[in-house]
Amino acid sequence: MTAMAKTTEEMTFVKKDGKKIRGMIYLPERTGQRLPVVIFCHGFGSNFRELMHHGDGFAKAGICCLFFDFCGGGPESLSDGKFKEMTVETECGDLETVIDWVKELDYVDPERIFLQGESMGGLVSALTAARHPGDIRAMVLWYPAFGVPDDARRRYEAGEREVFGLRLGEDFDREAREIDVYGTIPAYGGPVLMIHGDQDAVVPIGYSEKALSVYRDVRLTVIPGAGHGYDGADSAAAREYSIDFIRGQM
Repeated sequence: MTAMAKTTEEMTFVKKDGKKIRGMIYLPERTGQRLPVVIFCHGFGSNFRELMHHGDGFAKAGICCLFFDFCGGGPESLSDGKFKEMTVETECGDLETVIDWVKELDYVDPERIFLQGESMGGLVSALTAARHPGDIRAMVLWYPAFGVPDDARRRYEAGEREVFGLRLGEDFDREAREIDVYGTIPAYGGPVLMIHGDQDAVVPIGYSEKALSVYRDVRLTVIPGAGHGYDGADSAAAREYSIDFIRGQM
């Protein structure tokens, strides 16, 4: 892999309702040619600063890497909106807004837009790609939270409203329990790479294994011993698997 100079730029995208989505893009050296871009979606309750250490690796590989905060996506979100207003559907709408804006950037090749999502950001990426299959060249999903509807049904029936110490808004589980993940995601027929640890207790690997039977062009890379979220060598390996996959689709 050839190292390339990179820069970062803060980004702001405006939704139709006026809410602002804030993020940052890592850029390779600009050569005058339009560049591929991966849009990286954070997980439940998190923010893009937890992922942006991956940006250098993508930029050095010649790929723009855009990170952003979902509106109300977590307590430390830089984007507008409140956590209690956030649902899977609102996050899909945020991602749609980002995709539309990214397609208009003069340095981005609109034919080479990739999605990458971790945990619930992986679910949101998969659902959004299913709605806009023609816009997405390929997709990488790290431990995608395809179990969100199952968890939502359990909480809804039990009258519970908290996840990881965060209190959900009234609409989150009411909407999430109705999502038909495996009936929806096959509408995206492009290449998909899933990366999942075999010791993930939050989103068991079985959810990704089930997706192997519904996607048309899919592979699953298993990281032995890894749980939910990657650190150290597992994090570096997941990044390199992702970059190699995306480069292979460019």
